[in-house]
Parts: sequence; structure tokens; C-alpha cells
Amino acid sequence: MTAPSSTHPGTPAATVPRTTSFTHDWADGDDGEDLATRIVEAVAEITDQDETRVERLYDRLDPDSLNSLFSRTDANRYAGDGLVMFTLEGCTVTVYGSGLVVVQRA
Repeated sequence: MTAPSSTHPGTPAATVPRTTSFTHDWADGDDGEDLATRIVEAVAEITDQDETRVERLYDRLDPDSLNSLFSRTDANRYAGDGLVMFTLEGCTVTVYGSGLVVVQRA
């Protein structure tokens, strides 16, 4: 994740960031589970709640499929211009083919 914020569950809402982002490296062999964990951590940060309280990402999409969609294992395929957008806990999560993941609170 980008520079971690200093917010913790229970922090006044005015100090909780509305947007956070991080970069995922599709080529480094990370599995979908790692990306899913990072997305849940970002949503927990934005919604100011414990990660265990965030709704299950698996109820929204299959993280392995997300990883496969942007995988660079096929040298003839470039997914840098693609993106997938979904909601989780009232946040908009946008995953770009470039590896940028942006989580924004509504």
C-alpha cells in the first residue's frame, strides 16, 4: 500500500482518508489471495473498521480470476489499458491493468 495512514479503528471520521491506493505487480507471481488481502486492508482503512468486519471480497468476485485477467504470462497480451471496478463496503474499488488499485469511499 502507499504511505500507510495513521488512522486506526475508532479515529474520528474527519481524519480518515477518503481515498487510498497501492500498486500490485501482476508479474511477480502474487496469487489472487494476496491482492484480495491488500484490497480488504485498503477498504478497512477507508471505512475505519477492523479488517475482520469488512464484507467478504469473495462474495463480490473471484480474486484468482481478477489476477488471471491482468496476468502478463501471455507475451502477446497487454492489459495495461483495462480495468475492473466494483463496490465493497460502500467503497468503489478500481483495479487497473497497470497494477494501480484505487479505493475510494463514497
